[in-house]
Amino acid sequence: MIAPSSMRSGLVDWHRRVCDSPPAEASGEEVCFLDSRIRPELGCGTVDLVALDDDFIVLGMRGTLHAALSYQCHGDGWTRFHFRKAARTLMDFDGIGASELEGPLCQILHQPEGIRDQEWVEGQVGLDWVTVFMRPRLLIERFRLDSVRLAEPVRRLAQGSDEFLLQNWALPTEMMLAMDQLLGQGFAGDLRRVHLEAKAIELVCMMSRVLDRRAEPHETVRLRPRDVEALHEVRRILLRSPAGRPSIEALARRVGINRNKLSFGFRQLFDQTISECCIESRLLSGWNLLRETSLPIAVIAGQVGYTQASAFATAFRQRFGCTPRQARLGRLRPAPHK
Repeated sequence: MIAPSSMRSGLVDWHRRVCDSPPAEASGEEVCFLDSRIRPELGCGTVDLVALDDDFIVLGMRGTLHAALSYQCHGDGWTRFHFRKAARTLMDFDGIGASELEGPLCQILHQPEGIRDQEWVEGQVGLDWVTVFMRPRLLIERFRLDSVRLAEPVRRLAQGSDEFLLQNWALPTEMMLAMDQLLGQGFAGDLRRVHLEAKAIELVCMMSRVLDRRAEPHETVRLRPRDVEALHEVRRILLRSPAGRPSIEALARRVGINRNKLSFGFRQLFDQTISECCIESRLLSGWNLLRETSLPIAVIAGQVGYTQASAFATAFRQRFGCTPRQARLGRLRPAPHK
């Protein structure tokens, strides 16, 4: 249970419940658990839990649970910025209702004082997530942001509103890359903590940019629940087959939606065009193959849909700020998406 009296102590209790023999805290009241192992009877994988200060906590988790895990959270005015590449969960809020979540998404959740929820994480499903717990006022007091320029609804929270808020969006690939870097082990000791803080702030900034984009006026279409599911299926098709690039007409026929609703609805739901999603999927797959295999770069280029290695290298450098060879050697990290 994450108690209302102290988010930090509640998360530490949760960590002790989930992790096997967590390492000692760095000093005194400091909370800094890195690469803690999930208890074997619960699953396998690692957990990072770091309190960067009293109002700023980062939780990262990567692995698999053998069975469902449940816990309670009490609202005490904290905001959760949640990013996940994989997991299946159910959140049931007292007096409000339930929300079932599956697959890659980003989420902003604010629980006012007194609002309690029960959460279940399904077992036998991969876990790959990062949650940033933050007092909304921190955006103004610590990061010195102008509250007037913050996107809604973050602006209202930063200005002191304690309203219930739960919004979900598809997880952009730029956030997937930032998550991989945060959960990775490229740094050790004090540098690991500094890197974790930097990537957590970057993820919150990316979330703010998503909110800004959604607030911009643009052409919209009315999407029924069946349309939303069809658009999610289109995105799954594109992410599963980066080398293929089916036509708009073929995709529309496959999921049973008309061409205009597919084009405009996809942009409306995912903040990117179908073409942009195809390119992102290709380059992200190329990045993973470069880092995880020893295949020649020309072979990787062909596997992700490029007929010429030079075209792949050019697109790769424009997207990530480094060449495929540099990415393979680990000399540079992916640059934020522009």
